[in-house]
Amino acid sequence: MGCGRKHFESSSFGRRHEGCICEVVETILELQNHIVDDDDDTCGTSCFLEPLGGINNKKCNNHADTRVFMLLTEDGSPFKVMFFDKEYGWYKTPFFRVEDMFGDCCATLRAIAPTSEAYEPLSVVDGELDASGMMDFYHFKKTDTCVTVDLSRFTGIQCVADVNLNIHHKKK
Repeated sequence: MGCGRKHFESSSFGRRHEGCICEVVETILELQNHIVDDDDDTCGTSCFLEPLGGINNKKCNNHADTRVFMLLTEDGSPFKVMFFDKEYGWYKTPFFRVEDMFGDCCATLRAIAPTSEAYEPLSVVDGELDASGMMDFYHFKKTDTCVTVDLSRFTGIQCVADVNLNIHHKKK
């Protein structure tokens, strides 16, 4: 089934999925909601690395509230969405924060903008981010753009950084 809310269930009820991308995104959501117990993980950019704030990041602090990640399509390219910055116009971004999970492996993702040190969206060439410097991003800001996706349609996920976007959620 796709992303319909016919059989709505929220991840806050401890539901587990069969697909690995679904499991990873659900784990990220739990980390962001401070639900997961501490475990050791030897991969420095593993999406399962705990606690939130543990992924190497030049500006990382202990108050991270977001695990920024990219979803990879079948051909290995990053999935991107458009967002609008009121000062600078339209941009594409491959970076996301999970906001919620529901149904059969569906999620609401917030687009996250990579930025300069002044928090201006990074320049893009023909609407595309320069892949040569993608892993050097360490400034991010939240956008008002959210997208609903069927996570079972992606073949990979890459966690990029733990950051503080000043997103405040009520505990579920």
